Amino acid sequence: MTKPAGRKRFFLFGRRGVSRLRRKPIWRPAGLFAALPRGAGVALSIAYLCAWGAYGMVLSDRTEEVLNDTTAELGFRVAAVRITGQREIDEADVLDTLSIHSGQSLFFYDATAARERLQTIPWVEDVSVMKLYPGTLRVIIEERVPAALWQPTIDAPVVVVDSAGKVITDRLETRYSRLPRVVGQGAQLKVAEITSLLDDVPDLQKKVRASMLVSDRRWDLFLDNGVQVMLPEVDPEKAVTELEKTDKESGLLDRDITVVDLRLPDRLVVRLSDEARKARDELVTARNKALKKREQGA
Repeated sequence: MTKPAGRKRFFLFGRRGVSRLRRKPIWRPAGLFAALPRGAGVALSIAYLCAWGAYGMVLSDRTEEVLNDTTAELGFRVAAVRITGQREIDEADVLDTLSIHSGQSLFFYDATAARERLQTIPWVEDVSVMKLYPGTLRVIIEERVPAALWQPTIDAPVVVVDSAGKVITDRLETRYSRLPRVVGQGAQLKVAEITSLLDDVPDLQKKVRASMLVSDRRWDLFLDNGVQVMLPEVDPEKAVTELEKTDKESGLLDRDITVVDLRLPDRLVVRLSDEARKARDELVTARNKALKKREQGA
């Protein structure tokens, strides 16, 4: 007996050929979850954990420390410090000022604050601190150049200053002995002025031990032999030029004098030493006695 054509066969307990015990349920998202993109659940879980982690860091007040350690472990630890430009400054002092602790992350190192600390070193004219990722800190230093020895008052200690009058150090060394010495309040700000004046008279400049600024208007020169040269306020260039010329012709500055006054434009005034004045007085007295005796004999 044959089966009728086009008749479908129905199975009450499932598809034919698959055991019911081996069948797998088919889970499908429904509702709002059906609209989420694939992988959104994983992302939300990570965000949830991160949020709780951040909340914990805030409560413990160790957020920066945790982030520093995390980024350091990821390869951004400060592994090298390159310092260039320093000649007078000890490299160890620079490293101490940078204050880089063990395990410091380059991400969380405050380069601006480090630069401000380095600028407090008297030798530093300018400095830049740069981060070179992943783990190098570069420091470029521009140092001040010693220009003169400055003594604010006669009794004050001598310090080294630069051309702008900034005090560099009070530690004097033999190599600074050739620097010009200036004395007086405000003299450190006029180093270029007196240096330029004396550069034009090199023979006189060799005899100058110190230059004193008087009333912030004019200069007095103190020579190695103790002679004081008082320069005028107006046209001191002409005065030192004439003085050098006179000294070459007559050896004025090597004579027994204490002061050469050049403040008057039409004359040069010389003050003798006590010994020279006494000898001169004795000579004048003897000459007068001889003249008087000659007049009485006549």
